[in-house]
Amino acid sequence: MDNAAKTILVIDDDPYMLDVVVRHMKNKGFRVISTTDAEKGFMMAESEKPNLIISDINMPAIDGLTLLKGFRSNKITEKIPLVLLTASDRLADVEEGFISGAQAYLLKPFDWDTAWPKIEKLLAP
Repeated sequence: MDNAAKTILVIDDDPYMLDVVVRHMKNKGFRVISTTDAEKGFMMAESEKPNLIISDINMPAIDGLTLLKGFRSNKITEKIPLVLLTASDRLADVEEGFISGAQAYLLKPFDWDTAWPKIEKLLAP
């Protein structure tokens, strides 16, 4: 499956970071859908069934860990790989992310050369 056949959902309340991630994934050839609203992101994941979700953790209303738990408890989204983004390097946050079902964790600011292999591995057929 080529990249154009894969959809990535990006959720981040920071429009700048959202734009950075979206542009990078589009440059890699993926179909990208995005939102700054976690609740809308949950609905988008159910309807679009993306191949990968990239989500910020620190968001208003619904944080990324709560969102992740919602994805994992939903039959439609439970198996979609999820990468968490955060500026927090607290070990407890990282552990909670993995316990909740995240497959990768990227600390902001991140270097795409380092981040890309983790993401690419999750998109392998």
